Amino acid sequence: MTLPHTLAQARSALDEGRLTSVDLVAAVQGSIEARESSVQALVCTTYEMAMDQAVKADARLAAGERTPLLGIPLVLKDLVDVAGVPTTAGSKVLADNVPTDSSVVWSRLEAAGSVLIGKANTHEFAYGGTTEPTRNPADTSRIVGGSSGGPAAALAAAYCLGAVGTDTAGSIRIPANLCGVPALKPTRGLVPSGGVVPLSQTLDVVGPMARSVADLAPLLSVMAAIEAGPARRPRSVGLLQGTFPEAQSVSRAVADTAAVLRRLGIEVVDVELPGFTESVFDDFTVIGFEATIIHQQWKDHRHLYTPYVRERLAAAAEVTLQQYEDALRAGERLGRAVDDLLEQVDVLLLPGVPFPASPAYDEQVDVDGQWEDRDTGLCRNTAFANLTGHPVLALPAGLDGLLPVGVQLVGRRGADFDLVDLGSHLEALLPPGLPPALRD
Repeated sequence: MTLPHTLAQARSALDEGRLTSVDLVAAVQGSIEARESSVQALVCTTYEMAMDQAVKADARLAAGERTPLLGIPLVLKDLVDVAGVPTTAGSKVLADNVPTDSSVVWSRLEAAGSVLIGKANTHEFAYGGTTEPTRNPADTSRIVGGSSGGPAAALAAAYCLGAVGTDTAGSIRIPANLCGVPALKPTRGLVPSGGVVPLSQTLDVVGPMARSVADLAPLLSVMAAIEAGPARRPRSVGLLQGTFPEAQSVSRAVADTAAVLRRLGIEVVDVELPGFTESVFDDFTVIGFEATIIHQQWKDHRHLYTPYVRERLAAAAEVTLQQYEDALRAGERLGRAVDDLLEQVDVLLLPGVPFPASPAYDEQVDVDGQWEDRDTGLCRNTAFANLTGHPVLALPAGLDGLLPVGVQLVGRRGADFDLVDLGSHLEALLPPGLPPALRD
C-alpha cells in the first residue's frame, strides 16, 4: 500500500478502521526500501520497536481510543534520545552512545501512541547546513539542507508522517524549504529540550516537521504538552523588505503568498527590519562560543570529528567573551524590534532559503547573478529568529523546475498555533511545493 499523504488522512483511516498502524509501518518500510539507497536520510531503523508499538496502537484503537498521534509513524533527528536506541548526533564521537533514558519530547510522543520508525540524519552535532550524506529526494545530486536534513528528506520520501527536528540558525526551516515540506520553529522554550544533544543552549529549539501544515498542530500539542486554543486569523501581514538577493523562483513564491493573503482578505503592507540578514553573524558568534563549551567534554576525541566540524570548532574557539556578550545584546535589540513590528502587523512574511537546493559539494551559489557563500546564504533569512525567539513557520510555496522553494511566516511569541492555522489556509491555495514525482 501507499502511505497516506498526510497525518490527518492516516488519522481518519485508522479511526474508521480502513487502515491499521501495522499497515502504516509496512507502507513506510516499502518507501524506505525503494528510496533509501539514494536518499540516505536515516541513521538507523527501529522496525522491531515500531512493529511492537504499532500492534499496541492497534489494540488501543480496537478498544475505542481516539487520539491524534495514536499509531502514527514518526522519525526523530539523531540528536533526540530514545532509551535503548543509539544517539550518535551524526558523529563518530558518539558512535557507541546508547542512552538509558528517553528525551522529554519522545517520552510525550511515545505516551501519545506514536510509532518510531528510526533516527534521521543530522549534520554532525547539528553544526552545518548540508547534512551529509543525505540527498534531496527531489534531485539526489543536490543538498537537502540542514542540520535537520534527515527528517525533512524522510518526510518528502514518505518514510513517515511526522518528524522532530531542531533549529539553531534555521536548521528546521532550511531543509523544510529545500525539500518542500512544512515545519515549525516554535517559540523559544515552548518545547522542552531535555535529552536532546545541544549545539547552543541559548538558541536551540526543538520543533515539529510534517507533510502538511495542519499536521504540525497535533505534533506540537503533544511535544509542548499544550492544547491549541481558538485560532486568531491575522488582519495584517508585514511583507519584509530588503531581503535580496533571491532566486527569481523564491521572489515569485513570496509574491504568490502575498497575493493569496490578499485573497483571504488580509492586508499586506511593506515593513522593514534593518540588519536582520546581517544578524546571521551574531547567531554564528553565539553558536560558536557555546558550542566550544559544550564540546569540551569530547576534547580528547577531536580526531574523530569530520574536518568541517573540527575546523568550525577551531574557529569558534577564537570567539571572545566580549564578542559573545555583544552578540547576545544585539539579539535582544533585534527581538525588541521584531516585537515592535508585530505591534503594527500581526505576522511577518519573508523568503525562506533564498535559492533552491544547490548541487552537492558546491560551496558557492549563484543567487540571481550574485555569487554567495552557500552556508551563510542558507541561514541569512532564518538565523535572526533564533536570536529573537519568535515562532516561524516554514511553508512550501512552489517549485523552481522540480526543486521546492518556500517562504517563512513569523508570529508573535506564543502564537505558534495561529501560524499553523494561517499556513494551512495558505497551503490550500499556493502552488504545491512537493515535486510531482514524490507525491503519493
